[in-house]
Amino acid sequence: MTEQKPTPNNPIDGMRLQQLRTAAGSGPVLIVTHDTPDPDALASGKALAALLETAWKIPCALRYTGVVARAENRAMLEKLTPEWRPIDNLNYLEGFSAVAMVDTQPGAGNNALPRHVYPQIVIDHHVPIQPAVERVAYVDIRPDAGATVSLMYQYLESTHITPDPILATAMFYGLQADTRGLARGASPIDEVVYVNLLGLVDRQKLINVELAGLSREYFRAFKLGLQAARVYQHCVFSYLGITSQPDLPAEMADLLIRLESIQAALCLGLYGNTLHLSLRTDPAAEDAGQVLQHMVAGLGKAGGHGMVAGGQVPLNDQKLDELVHAIEMRFLEVMGDQGPGESLV
Repeated sequence: MTEQKPTPNNPIDGMRLQQLRTAAGSGPVLIVTHDTPDPDALASGKALAALLETAWKIPCALRYTGVVARAENRAMLEKLTPEWRPIDNLNYLEGFSAVAMVDTQPGAGNNALPRHVYPQIVIDHHVPIQPAVERVAYVDIRPDAGATVSLMYQYLESTHITPDPILATAMFYGLQADTRGLARGASPIDEVVYVNLLGLVDRQKLINVELAGLSREYFRAFKLGLQAARVYQHCVFSYLGITSQPDLPAEMADLLIRLESIQAALCLGLYGNTLHLSLRTDPAAEDAGQVLQHMVAGLGKAGGHGMVAGGQVPLNDQKLDELVHAIEMRFLEVMGDQGPGESLV
């Protein structure tokens, strides 16, 4: 491989590529991401596998934990990134030369990697978690980027790998979903990648993913979420009750944050024995990930970046209504609001 030199738009040079290759070993490399992966995570993992396998013939295995249920995400998994396979846990890692984490990192609280296990590779766009990443051989964490897939594009570019239409479509949709078409938390890095990928995508497959069919349960859940929503001075809160999939609160939060004069939207839903939380904030508010981590401290785990965050709180022996109320009160405290609020509809 020819020596690469960093440019203002791409800092990945030959030295960093060699460090990555060394950290990966001879393979196979296990590529993992956060629980219930989103399009950015799915595309980033596929891109890393393409890099390792194409540039250095290092075999890879992509595994995810949690449930991919959102219609668009499920369509992407099936049509664009079928290399990912579900796995119950990450307790058995024998036989791999390295573990690579994309769109998450050790200690983030949103992945299934055991606390005593440290990956060899971390590529992420969330705020670094110290000292967990200090024990990782190769780390590329850049919170200024709006999506991890933008970082992965730079690796492919530095190794002169042009994404095929399927990979390009997956990467484009991952970037588009994480930044809302460059309208949310996007950086100059994302803008360059967005334009470069646009001419490579398979338009029909992109349409099939973006317009994936929605179930009746989806609309029932939205009805309940709207009916349950309470509006305060600066924020809106909604508890959807028992949900058929863990990411319905995220979809409701995406909608409610558009309510005029609202700075933050927090939505909760019970899936299995776990309360799933999704927080959305406006650009002027604090980092959503840090806000949500503060709200669930001592209760569960959370992670996020910019205006988007998600978390999980196990029910355990707590009464559900008391737990939901406690989280709502923490939310209002963080936002500087107080009850009782008023119904949205």
